[in-house]
Amino acid sequence: MKKLFTFCFFAFAMLIGTQSALAQDTAKINESAYAKAKELRSQIKFDDAALEKVYMAYQANDSKLQSIEKHLQAGTADYNNAVIDVNKKLQSSIKTALGNDLFKRYLIVTDQEEILD
Repeated sequence: MKKLFTFCFFAFAMLIGTQSALAQDTAKINESAYAKAKELRSQIKFDDAALEKVYMAYQANDSKLQSIEKHLQAGTADYNNAVIDVNKKLQSSIKTALGNDLFKRYLIVTDQEEILD
């Protein structure tokens, strides 16, 4: 009976520990996305609605990149294709949020080329 109780307690502790680790990853992603969006806003002036959309785009991008890094080996063809797809999605989301004129300025500020199809 003691072993069963100890096992259940240990399993419960592992469950709580896993959730707090996932929460920390999510908090880091949110913080990073907010910092990127605010920095972009300081370089390219846009309104609060666009800021929210850009934040959501960066948040989704960072989350996907973290998942790719966790599940795929860096340098493989699958990894490279997944990163390219995520970057295309990011550019598409930012273009939708900012519009064509501000998106062109975004590409200049971030020193990127448009990779949308």
